[in-house]
Amino acid sequence: MKASGLYGIRDARIIELERPKIKIGEILVKIKAATTCGTDLKMYRRGYPKIPFPIIPWGHEFSGIVEEVGDGVKKFKKGDRIATHQSAPCGYCFYCKKERPELCLNMSEIMGAFAEYVIIPARIVEVNTWKIPENIDFAIASLIEPFSCTVYGAASGNIQLGDNVVIIGAGFQGLSYVQLAKLRGAKKIISIDVNTYRLKIAKELGATDTINPRDVDAREIVFKLTGGMGCDVSFEAAGYPETWELAIDLVGKGGTVIEYGGCKGGTSIKVSTQRLHYDAITIKGVFHTTPKYVEIAWNLITSGLVNLKPMITNEMKLDEVIEAFKILDEGAQKEIKIAIIP
Repeated sequence: MKASGLYGIRDARIIELERPKIKIGEILVKIKAATTCGTDLKMYRRGYPKIPFPIIPWGHEFSGIVEEVGDGVKKFKKGDRIATHQSAPCGYCFYCKKERPELCLNMSEIMGAFAEYVIIPARIVEVNTWKIPENIDFAIASLIEPFSCTVYGAASGNIQLGDNVVIIGAGFQGLSYVQLAKLRGAKKIISIDVNTYRLKIAKELGATDTINPRDVDAREIVFKLTGGMGCDVSFEAAGYPETWELAIDLVGKGGTVIEYGGCKGGTSIKVSTQRLHYDAITIKGVFHTTPKYVEIAWNLITSGLVNLKPMITNEMKLDEVIEAFKILDEGAQKEIKIAIIP
C-alpha cells in the first residue's frame, strides 16, 4: 500500500509498505479521510518525545470503510463506514482504577492514518469505534479524536450558565471551545488569536468578541469586556508558555484556568503565589480524553449540535501529504485542518 513516513524533522516521504494483516479482535480499515492535527505539525517541526523517528506510517485522525474483520469481532462487518478514536485505555491499570483513564499505563493506540489502510487494535474496536451515519461525511467523522479531547477540556472547565469565558487560540481546538462554551450557556465568549481569518470563523461559530493581541492589550480588553472582573473560565489552546501565563492573567477571583495546549518540552511558566492563593484561582492541566467524552463528542457531531466543517479548510491527496505539511508549517493564514483523501 501507499503511505507516508516521517523520518526526521521536516522529512516526510511517500513510501510503499506491505498492507497490514489483522489479528484476533482487530479491524482493517480502508481510509477515506485522514485529517492533519496540531500534534502532527509539532512532530513534523520538532519531533515528539513519546515516539522516536522514523515514524512509519504517521497520522492518527481518520475514518474509512471496514475492509476485513478479525476473529471475534461482532460489532462491525466488511463495508461498514466507521470512525475511531486513536486510543483506548485498558480499564484495569492503576490510573484506570482511579478513574483517570486518560493517564492509562497500557493505552492502546493507532498511528499510521496517512496511508491507504490501517489496523484498529482490538481494545479500540471494543471501546472507541463508531458506525458513521449516512448524513456525516468521512472528513467530519475523522475529527472525533481531536474534538473529544476538546469536549473533555470543556467539561473540566465546568462552564456555568452566564459565565464569561476566554479562549486563547483559534485553531481547531480553540474554535471547538467556542462552540462548546456557547452550548454550555456562556454569556461572553472571547476568542484571542493573531490570525484574523480564524477570528472571523470564531465570530461565525459563536464568539461574542474577538481580540488580536498584535493590535491591542488582550488583558486590558478582556477586563473591560467583563466589567473589570475578568473571566470565570479561560482555556489555553495555543501551546506556548507565554499564552499559558496569559490564560492565568485573564481570569478573575475564583476563576478556573484550563491549560490545554501542549508546549515544547523543557519549558516552564511563572505563577503569582498571591494571585493563586488570595484570588482562589484553580489551574488545571488537561491532557487527552476518556471513552466517556469520546461518546459525548460523537453524539454532538452526529446530532448536528456542533459545526466542524469550517475547520476543514482544504483537501489534498495522499501523494500531497508533504506539500500539505509545508503549507501548514509556513503558517498559511486560511488553513486550519487539511483532509488527506487517499
